[in-house]
Amino acid sequence: MISFGGENGMKRSALVMGVLMMGASAPAMAAGQLPKTVVPVRYDITVDPDAATKRFTGRETITVTVKAPTRTVTLNAADLDIGSATIDGRKATLTADDKQQRITLTAAAPLKPGTHTLAFQWKGKINDTAAGFFAIDYKNADGTSARMLATQFEAPDARRFAPMFDEPSFKARFKLSAVAPAGQLAFSNMPATVSKLADGRQLYSFATSPVMSSYLLFLGMGDVERKTVMAGKTEIGIITRRGVVDQGDYALAEAKRLLTYYNDYFGQPYPLPKLDMIAGPGSSQFFGAMENWGAIFYFEPTLLFDPKRATESARQRIFTVVAHEMAHQWFGDLVTMKWWDDLWLNEGFASWMESKASADLNPAWNARASAVTEEREGAMGIDATAATHPIVRHVETVDQIGESFDAITYQKGQAVIGMLESTLGADTFRAGIRRYMARYKYQNTETGQLWAELAAAAGKPVAEIANDFTRQAGVPMVTVSAGACAGGQTPVTLTQSRFGLDAASKTPQRWRVPMVLSTLGGKATPAIVTAGAPNSIRLAGCGTVVGNLGKGSYARIAYDAPSHAAIVGDYAKLDLADRLGTLSDDFALALSGDQTLTPYFAVLGQVKQDASPLEWSTVNGQLSSLIGLFFGTPLEAPLRARSNQILSPVLARIGFVAKPGEEPLVTTLRESLISRLGVNGDPAVMAEARRYVAQLATNPTAIPPSIRQPILNSFAANATPEEWDALFALLKSTSDPVVKNGYVRLLGQSRNPALATRALGLLSGAELTAPQKGSLLATIAGRHPDLAFDWAVANLETVNGFLETSTRAQFVVGLGAGSSDPAMPGKLKAFAEKNIPVESRGGLTRALATIAVNKAAADRLREAVTAWLADAK
Repeated sequence: MISFGGENGMKRSALVMGVLMMGASAPAMAAGQLPKTVVPVRYDITVDPDAATKRFTGRETITVTVKAPTRTVTLNAADLDIGSATIDGRKATLTADDKQQRITLTAAAPLKPGTHTLAFQWKGKINDTAAGFFAIDYKNADGTSARMLATQFEAPDARRFAPMFDEPSFKARFKLSAVAPAGQLAFSNMPATVSKLADGRQLYSFATSPVMSSYLLFLGMGDVERKTVMAGKTEIGIITRRGVVDQGDYALAEAKRLLTYYNDYFGQPYPLPKLDMIAGPGSSQFFGAMENWGAIFYFEPTLLFDPKRATESARQRIFTVVAHEMAHQWFGDLVTMKWWDDLWLNEGFASWMESKASADLNPAWNARASAVTEEREGAMGIDATAATHPIVRHVETVDQIGESFDAITYQKGQAVIGMLESTLGADTFRAGIRRYMARYKYQNTETGQLWAELAAAAGKPVAEIANDFTRQAGVPMVTVSAGACAGGQTPVTLTQSRFGLDAASKTPQRWRVPMVLSTLGGKATPAIVTAGAPNSIRLAGCGTVVGNLGKGSYARIAYDAPSHAAIVGDYAKLDLADRLGTLSDDFALALSGDQTLTPYFAVLGQVKQDASPLEWSTVNGQLSSLIGLFFGTPLEAPLRARSNQILSPVLARIGFVAKPGEEPLVTTLRESLISRLGVNGDPAVMAEARRYVAQLATNPTAIPPSIRQPILNSFAANATPEEWDALFALLKSTSDPVVKNGYVRLLGQSRNPALATRALGLLSGAELTAPQKGSLLATIAGRHPDLAFDWAVANLETVNGFLETSTRAQFVVGLGAGSSDPAMPGKLKAFAEKNIPVESRGGLTRALATIAVNKAAADRLREAVTAWLADAK
């Protein structure tokens, strides 16, 4: 799954109607998990949805294996009106536990070990947001209304579709059938045969799936188009609303390349007969795409490329999302984690594979280097705070499952996997992955089983190092001190400590840190940096010492003063990944107080106008972070002006509009520069933004696609009341659901509090869909966190009405995370005490840590930033 933000708890309410027998007991089970006495073998499910009323009926037979005598069978159900429940054809007593989202069937007599059948009939609801069975409302090109139906079951939402053993370890086969209106297409994990019913509707009978976890089941339905290509024996399809299927050509072609690449890498051919990619025209507060086996669901911007509107970064994003979800067809679908403690086995590996595939199949993007400043920094930013947690974390509740979809699981997981590949060697690492896939296909695993296969391939232990990074939280820091070169060798002392942005994250820990070092241009030397006494090594050659060569290790690098001065002097000679890593480490070490801003500014001074686009993208992001730290203070305006002085010449050099044949990274740099300069209010950029946007009323594609989004962002941030009205008029005039969703977000981007208040007014009306309202409120919070949070608290019933149930425990507290108001932490705590269960407050912890870290960093850097600004005058 591609998750948004990561701060998405999963507060669930359950209403299971049936015969209730309160006080009945269920067999003992692991905390938060179903008993293993009864396990499913096969589901036969038939559903009949009514899209107009957003209701559906269902019936199923579950073939189960009873492992030990029992009178009770416990499984999951939520928001289902169950009218009938039987065991082996005999009526069973049904007990509902709404809080645990479980039902227990009690048989008249004990069930003997062996095969039995459970049968249910029920009524369910089709939701407005992406949980369980849900509807996506949109307009066709001619302005007529349309509705697509789809399902979203990860994490535990299959139980909203049918009674199920809705945990990843309960793998079973699924035989799904669905009734669809005449003229519509239904689609699922497997191919279907279609028959006509007496009333003119269609019955889709999908082939039986391989054994898989319940969260991977999928059903979609609507007035759609499908386009296919063959990749060997596998049919790859794109399914879209009518009129846009050709926008799937790019994803279709890249999926074909990726399937060949993954079949080879994993050593196991993709096992299903088809692989559909479904484009939904809506949006979600929780996710952007979902890896349902053989039927991957995407929201349109992550799959469809509109050549008249999409930027280069959007095109690259389509590739990486498709690569991520396709990697899940092996890591997650073919081999699945046993329980949510090991979610990272799914998401960390899919994140790593998307980057690896990007690097191998699109070398011009320089994905390995960009991962240093994007994914690695995203992980460390959370991992170095009190809100962090181990990659492998204990999970019991539904809310805790949702909290696991965060940057630690995804980006830190990705970084640690990359570190292990770098340590073992690419070929050895791949051999271990192939062993793992071959041994555990169609099964469930835990993290230790992966380490065992990697160790077997490498012929040496892996778990000791790997566990240091997956079973404890935090970021190691290694300080490099180089001595005088003698006899052609340079002595180096390496001292380990812990990098942290707050006191809690500086608590001492020990790691075994694999790392490569070298003198500049010299022989690379591997080392394992341990805690305690300083580590001493000797490097071949004389000259500047580079720590964590290639930035392959998950660690911060600090240098003593002479070693850092050498890095600054030879900055231009470093490889790109090391230049990016040095910029990132020095900036982070200033934020944490481990060093001043002086080393960072020294390195920044070495970034020349013709530096790599990735270097300038990194600098742009760091200047933006400084502005954010001092948002709303007297330093904000001069920081904007200073960043404009630094960045404007770079934009002038590469030009305002893309040139034919230019490098993709130059194109994406232009996007980020225009956005930053425009949001800063740069007069030249704003003049262009206003000129382009003025043309949209008569020419919806007037803005060149390569700069469309940054131009719109610039315009929206600086909009006057009249210009905000113009954006609102554009919103109302378009029928394209993706364009409409984009305009909704733009309405929340103004820095003018009065316009933000006008945008909040839209949340109480009927103009926007439920997903659009959630998107707008989150966008407003980006610039006006206090305003957004206070409005949400005052209108909580309204807010809960448009939020996905999977986000409620995290969403509202997350709105306040960007606040610098000293009163906000108390307000967040008061809200949580009243509205969020204690076990579901991971989002609160994250918000409080963010506020505290930002305040501490601002206080720490204020004097240095003030001096830097004064020196520039």
